[in-house]
Amino acid sequence: MEQPLSPLNQGLNPLRGAPLWGQLVSLPAATPAIDSKVAQQAAAPLWLALQPYANARLCLFEVDRPESRNPIPIRRHVIDCFLEQSGIVSGYNDTALTDPGDVLLRGYLCRAAILPVSTSNTFDWLAAEQDWATPGFRDEAPLPWDPSLLGTVQAPCQGVMWLGDLALLQPQGGLPSGGRAQFAGCQVMHFGADYGPGGIGLLLQPLLGEAIQLVLRPHSVLVLRDGDTLNLIAERYGTTVATLRRINPQLESTQTIIAVEGDSLAVLAGRYGTTESKLRSLNPVLQQSEAYISVEGDTLSSVAADQNLSLSLLRQFNPELSSWPSEEPLPAGTTLLLPIYRSTTPIQAGMQLLVPGYMPSTPLPAGEWIYLPARRSAPVLDELPEQGF
Repeated sequence: MEQPLSPLNQGLNPLRGAPLWGQLVSLPAATPAIDSKVAQQAAAPLWLALQPYANARLCLFEVDRPESRNPIPIRRHVIDCFLEQSGIVSGYNDTALTDPGDVLLRGYLCRAAILPVSTSNTFDWLAAEQDWATPGFRDEAPLPWDPSLLGTVQAPCQGVMWLGDLALLQPQGGLPSGGRAQFAGCQVMHFGADYGPGGIGLLLQPLLGEAIQLVLRPHSVLVLRDGDTLNLIAERYGTTVATLRRINPQLESTQTIIAVEGDSLAVLAGRYGTTESKLRSLNPVLQQSEAYISVEGDTLSSVAADQNLSLSLLRQFNPELSSWPSEEPLPAGTTLLLPIYRSTTPIQAGMQLLVPGYMPSTPLPAGEWIYLPARRSAPVLDELPEQGF
């Protein structure tokens, strides 16, 4: 039976009513003599065939250094997908990328667009019309378009998913009304598929659109309500303010303060709901160090105890000794760097410092969304939780 086009796809598939439609959705012949590169360049774009059947939209963050411990988001990738459910994670088969209650999904990319990270509308990625390009491909497929228009987003990566009727999306964006768990966090586990040499899959996949495998996290996104603060969210969901900031780049803004009498790293960390390590990373002046020359019998543990330092902080200031056993004596005369500003060291009044912009008690913008941390010990859910909208 003929499937009607949703308003989202009207006019975006000019070949749907054309005589070529039957050729587009039919499988190409698996003839070894046909070079797949030549066939792809000569054929009509088969990836158009999946666009009317897209049933999910993703917003994924591209970062500057995927291998970094603190990658910085630089762009958002908006991707329409055709997905099907392939299972639900139980407590016996969860992995580093899944949690109990996650829903496993797989399918194909239909089309993609790119948006900047900063925005005045958190839900602009749900606008019905985007500056669509072709699906993203990351291999050496001979494409009749410019792959640089799409950039790269590497798996595994986290994002947000709207798993609902795409015809409900409004031109200006905004969170559509719908059932629970249609708007939730997601984790892309894999782009593409390894079919091995030869075979129909190797020929067909680049034409249909890149394959995608991901998990839907029905408990990992919260739509904020009036009066929500970082303190309230952290207490309500059993996490910390520092963790909420770390997994939500939009909450990592900073402000400048003037230190007053009695301020120290411990005092400021408590007041602004952050960590001493974060304050040091924001303020190079707090990373100053002084030399210490070890004597006979000194160990990393004994130096840390004598200097009122944690062992991890001592290693942080001396990375070359990160693998040195804490109880093994250091060679006499070894130069160690000790932080000048320690937990309780008074900070000079009048010093300008950067601290997190969102204090634990600062009201958060209602109607926007933030990530919640994964719950590794969560039970399998019989019913998906409310998302707060």
